[in-house]
Amino acid sequence: MTDMRMPPARLRLGTSVFALGSALLAAPAAADTVPTSLQETLPKALATLGVPAEPVVSLYMLGALGIAAFGVLAAVAGFRAARVARRVALAREQELASLDARLHAAESILAAEPDAVFIWTPESLRAAPGTFQSRPRIVGSTATLVDPASGDLDFSYLLTRLEPENAGRLNTAVQRLRTRGARFSLHVQSLDGRTFEAEGRPAGALAVLWLRDVTGERAEVSRLNERVRQAESARARFEEHLMTAPFPAWRRNEEGKLVWVNAAYARAVDAATPQDAVERGLELLSEDILASLRRRLFDRNRASERAHAIMAGERRAIEVFEQRVSEGLAGLAVDVSALDATEAELRRHIESHAATLDRVATAVAICGPDKRLKFRNRAFETLWGLDPQWLDAEPTDSEMLDELRAMRRLPEQANFPAWKQVRMELYSSLDPLEEYWHLPDGRTIKVLGQAHPFGGVIYLYENVTEQLNLESSYNTLARVQRETIDHLYEGVAVFGSDGRLKLSNPAYARIWNLPAEMLSAEPHVNDIVEACRPLFSDKADADNLKARIMMASGVRSQATGRLNRPDGTVIDYAVVPLPDGASLLTYVDVTDSIRMELALRERNDALETADRLKSEFIGHVSYQLRTPLTNILGFGEILEAEMFGDLNPKQHEYTQGILESSDTLLDIVNDILDLTVIEAGAMTLDLSDVEISGVIRAAEDFAQRPAQKNRVVLKVDAPQDLGFIRADEKRIKQIMINLLSNALAFTSPGDTITIGAERLENTIQLYVADTGDGIKPEFQATVFDRFESRAGQDRRRGAGLGLSLVRSFVELHGGWVTLESTPDVGTRVTCHLPVRAPGAASPSSVTGPDVFFAPEPADLP
Repeated sequence: MTDMRMPPARLRLGTSVFALGSALLAAPAAADTVPTSLQETLPKALATLGVPAEPVVSLYMLGALGIAAFGVLAAVAGFRAARVARRVALAREQELASLDARLHAAESILAAEPDAVFIWTPESLRAAPGTFQSRPRIVGSTATLVDPASGDLDFSYLLTRLEPENAGRLNTAVQRLRTRGARFSLHVQSLDGRTFEAEGRPAGALAVLWLRDVTGERAEVSRLNERVRQAESARARFEEHLMTAPFPAWRRNEEGKLVWVNAAYARAVDAATPQDAVERGLELLSEDILASLRRRLFDRNRASERAHAIMAGERRAIEVFEQRVSEGLAGLAVDVSALDATEAELRRHIESHAATLDRVATAVAICGPDKRLKFRNRAFETLWGLDPQWLDAEPTDSEMLDELRAMRRLPEQANFPAWKQVRMELYSSLDPLEEYWHLPDGRTIKVLGQAHPFGGVIYLYENVTEQLNLESSYNTLARVQRETIDHLYEGVAVFGSDGRLKLSNPAYARIWNLPAEMLSAEPHVNDIVEACRPLFSDKADADNLKARIMMASGVRSQATGRLNRPDGTVIDYAVVPLPDGASLLTYVDVTDSIRMELALRERNDALETADRLKSEFIGHVSYQLRTPLTNILGFGEILEAEMFGDLNPKQHEYTQGILESSDTLLDIVNDILDLTVIEAGAMTLDLSDVEISGVIRAAEDFAQRPAQKNRVVLKVDAPQDLGFIRADEKRIKQIMINLLSNALAFTSPGDTITIGAERLENTIQLYVADTGDGIKPEFQATVFDRFESRAGQDRRRGAGLGLSLVRSFVELHGGWVTLESTPDVGTRVTCHLPVRAPGAASPSSVTGPDVFFAPEPADLP
């Protein structure tokens, strides 16, 4: 249900009107005593009651109307209040109490008797500027201050009604009142000539402005007249001052036409007088500049622009200022030609420096006084990998550090905000910054920062990773070289171009018996030579060595020599000129080497003599053994053939033993003779085209009978189309027979012997493999040496010449031998022979290796 209560304020206002009306009816003469403000307020009060009124209503009519209105309002209010009281008695009491409190506060403010009261609450202080919530509450009589167009009033509109200077003073005072609670009292003048007294004071949490119209007061008029006189005088003085100013000045009306110029303006436009310039409308500025200024002044009170103009027949650079003033615009122009030229020169220097910095390898960044990036070169972009478009937006120094931190391109910091704050302090410090950043990616950046002459900071970033690595490597190398030189057996000394000792090691001091104190003082070569002179057998040697160090002859060349000192020491020396003009000397005590060399020479001569005698003895004995062996074989064969009588079985057995032993001994003698010939370098090969298949068949025929006797399985693993090889057929067959004899000696019944051959691109591989005893690793290295043998299955030791001859014959053909053997598994010996032998060559001249062994080789006896 709609609340029909009448507002208490309206009720009390009706009561006041009733009382006033009654008084007027009772005493008509009292109308002259009614204040003017009340006469102006009453019509509005009647309007709020819903009673239309005109400003010129007679006071008598007002009184009568007030009595009538009071009666009507009292009746209506009483009727409605009674109805509401019956239904919401408790709510009415609470609301009445609140409304009474507010009414009492409003009545207290109105009691101060200003025309208008502006009240700012704490909520208006916290509201955003320009919003409805930020506007003050306005009470009192405001009829003379409202906007005639909208009927509204706020503090911003009030300021526009005042003179600009007074509006600024009032606005400043109000802001101080609102923020600091500062009281004030001042007089302000409106644009229509009225004067107001403004008083501001805090009222609890409120800020209150009382504005009273004091235009009609005589004192105010007198004061205003005095101010006008003073203003006119000041204006005259200011105009006189501007008239004599060295720079052009002018004023325009609202249409933009000149209404006043000074003498400098007249001279600039070649006018006879300032009045002449105004009458003729001579413009100092071009139409483009004027249009630009108009656009700038569209939404602001002040505008400036750099332009060029013809002043007194010369083209000059000027800085133009125009500002809105009362009744138009005021402007002036300052000649900045010198400044313009200086700035142009400065720009050229800056552009030149920027182009230069863009080509250097050091990263450069310049931040302005506002801490924003103003310049960076290409090296900066490359070093940090930042987005060029993002850098074009001029991020702040702090934002760049945050971005680099996000990209993990800054040193790890426990307290990054504090670390960043230290760098921001560079903007207010005169001390430069120099530090090294060790980045997570392994790079080391040297950072230099210092104040820029134009404000801000300039940063230099240099990637010194490689430099530090090189420096570290150099220092490490220097230390290693120093340690190496100090621990050399040779004595080392370096003399500079001035002849003084720059470097030496302990071996040098030991060889020449020089004290360490003397060497550490960088003595001259003359002093060292004199100290060492007793150790020279010949004085000329010392002088010659000193001359080479000093390069007195002017010829810088290396020199070596040997010094035989009186104490029996033999010293080898070398003089090496260095690129920087210094000289390097090395000394080696070769006394023991010389003695050892002499002893070795004597022993070598003795060994060569003994070896020669041994070879001669073996060869002589071998030849001497062949003759009786031939006789033994011949007579044994005669006996075995029973040419001179029958033999019993036992005699046949003995005769066969004699023949077998004689054959074995003859083979040994022949092997010894072959080795002797090979060692003497007299062995020649009878080369011919040898069919490999025939060699394999001959080897198989040789081993067939002994294999059957020993119950050993004999296999052949060779294709039929092996072709021919250029070799000595006799020696090739001898190789295979020696390998088969060795395999038969170290196999047991049930084992297998394989004769194989394989043709590669330029090589023939002949091999004999068995599944016999194998060779132990400790005998591997000597299986192909002469007279190296071990007992076979029959517990008999061979002469140890078979494998030695195999290697020698293979090497004579330009090949080599490999061995693969595992104990209790077997052995394989492979001969690698070139398809075309190089001819009769000594074993020492072959190019292949002597013997190649398998991963687990074993020796052959």
